[in-house]
Amino acid sequence: MTQDDDTITLKDAAGHFGFSVYTLRTEADRGRLTIYKIGKRYYTTPADVKEMVRQCRVDQKAPDSTSIRSAINSSSETERVSSALAAAKESALRLKNSSRNTLGKSIDLPRRARP
Repeated sequence: MTQDDDTITLKDAAGHFGFSVYTLRTEADRGRLTIYKIGKRYYTTPADVKEMVRQCRVDQKAPDSTSIRSAINSSSETERVSSALAAAKESALRLKNSSRNTLGKSIDLPRRARP
């Protein structure tokens, strides 16, 4: 029985852990798998492969948005959104009313001749 610290060939490690030899070599090149070159062959240990798997773990991405909210949060959220919308509408109305009509002053439109 192989212990975690026993050296095994990359081929044996690939077969045991379900990886290809190419994958193990690539991970060694990336610095995530410790390998040993003894003679013409490359070796690793089961412990090193397990460490590589740990290093390759991908953190779960948090959901971009959640649609589940409690009743307490949803009512205050609705009030906040409504308040913000009302403030935006008021600002737009003030800006619209404060702008001057400059069309008549800046452009003299030719008058049509009557037939």
